[in-house]
Amino acid sequence: MPKYRHFKRYRQIVNSVVRHGFGHFVTQLGLAHLLPSVRRAHESEADILQYSRAQRLRMLLQDLGPTFIKLGQLLSTRPDLLPRDILDQLSHLQDRVPSFSFTEVSSIITQELAQSLEEIYSEFDPEPLAAASIGQVHRARLHNGAEVVVKVRRPHIIEQMQMDLEILLNISRLAEKRTTWGRMYHLSDIALELQRSIEEELDYLLEAENAAQMRHNFQHNQDVIIPKIYWEQTTSAVLTMEYVAGTKLNAPEKLRQAGHNPSKIIHRLVDAMYTQIFDHGLFHADPHPGNMAVAADGSLIFMDFGIVGRLKGERKRQFILFLLGIVTQNPRQLVRALQDMGVLSHHLDRKALRRDVERLLDKYLDAALRKINLGKAVAEIFSLTYQYHIRIPAEFTLLGKTIMTLEGVIEDLNADIKLIELLRPYAGRLARDRFSYDAIKNVVTEHFLETTDFLFSLPRRLNDLLDRLDTEGLPFQLHYPDWEKTIQHFDRLANRLTFSIVLLSFSIIMAALIIGAGMVTSIAGENVILWRLPIIEIGFVIAAGMAIWLLVAINRSGKL
Repeated sequence: MPKYRHFKRYRQIVNSVVRHGFGHFVTQLGLAHLLPSVRRAHESEADILQYSRAQRLRMLLQDLGPTFIKLGQLLSTRPDLLPRDILDQLSHLQDRVPSFSFTEVSSIITQELAQSLEEIYSEFDPEPLAAASIGQVHRARLHNGAEVVVKVRRPHIIEQMQMDLEILLNISRLAEKRTTWGRMYHLSDIALELQRSIEEELDYLLEAENAAQMRHNFQHNQDVIIPKIYWEQTTSAVLTMEYVAGTKLNAPEKLRQAGHNPSKIIHRLVDAMYTQIFDHGLFHADPHPGNMAVAADGSLIFMDFGIVGRLKGERKRQFILFLLGIVTQNPRQLVRALQDMGVLSHHLDRKALRRDVERLLDKYLDAALRKINLGKAVAEIFSLTYQYHIRIPAEFTLLGKTIMTLEGVIEDLNADIKLIELLRPYAGRLARDRFSYDAIKNVVTEHFLETTDFLFSLPRRLNDLLDRLDTEGLPFQLHYPDWEKTIQHFDRLANRLTFSIVLLSFSIIMAALIIGAGMVTSIAGENVILWRLPIIEIGFVIAAGMAIWLLVAINRSGKL
């Protein structure tokens, strides 16, 4: 590995990896000799090895700080990469961090908005409502009287996370270079995906744009409230959003005391999420109870738009096919959707995959629809992708995580209601929409545009190809992984065939000599001097010698 730009941080990471019982990975990466302290660390300490592998991994990520906690949260949405026990532990990762001081909050706002705190807000609560790894939230009031929520990015968090991301990318590339598991899991792709995700969360302007777009999408829906963004008081480090009073969904008892019907809330929530995913193509990807509330009139309030998902075009059609396969309990359709959604391995046993999916759905086919846990079903089906090395695109795994989170919210509000039962009425609508005039027109338009782009670019591509042929000739390379084994197999077949022909020839010659000797003796007696010679014996010796020579030659080649 090239010189470390952040040697101290590298050392902290490697020491923590060893301390949590994963020192063998450090050895595999070839980093142990670079840090002498690692060689002195005791990996097999009883107090850490009493925990399971999954628990130790969660503890390791928590110990390494916000960037690695985000990595764990990202990996918890990837059942195609990790086994079930690790996913369960990573899903419990939370970035519990202390709040930073009000002095720092005031300094950041003043620097970002080029005004003092008093000039921007008439009131500002110094005590944060909540604190997370990237920022914290405060209540405030603008001079026009509007109540707002102000989100302030944590100081120096960008420098810290960028350093960790650079280290993660370097280590992932090293793992791909030196280990088979690094290449198999495409670790550098995961590191780049994490980098994109964190950069989006760090930029509050992107979150503001997500909120504004979602607010526009629901402008005619009175049942959903998306807070307004105050753009003049918003930058990449400060986000000022309308405050909407409501009771959060993580307080079911308070909802009942306020006179809200949990069943109505659940139906409104499912309808809102369905609309976001399948109609708008932009959905809230972190719908946990703390990010949603119910207004006094029963409207549903969405908050915190740092993590959103997008589902458009072909991806949307693929997921509709997948969801219909579960809701209608159709294994064949589900397998086809799974194949379309994932990046399949060349060595994938499709028949075995189909059998496993059908076996997995058998228990759901026998169960009443109201007893089926859709989130669990999606998780179990996605877990097959890990077994068969199917790479599921990130938008699908994020959507699967959203469904599981949503089902958890529903069960907390009313354990008797199941998400799959609520989605059953939507299944018919999804099927109709899939074959509607607009859907077919969109598919035809997409294919037409792709075809015309290909046809228009074809002359240029052919011209480039002919130019390369004229300058470089026509290189031809045949790549077949088992080519040497195939050649050896043909060699053995040829040698065995040759050996058989020699034995057959030897047998024919010997038979001819014996028959000829018998005929001559019977006709001319023993007066013929030629037949008094040991011709048969001589012929046998010569033929046997040739056969032995051939056998020795084949045996030396090792290809009999």
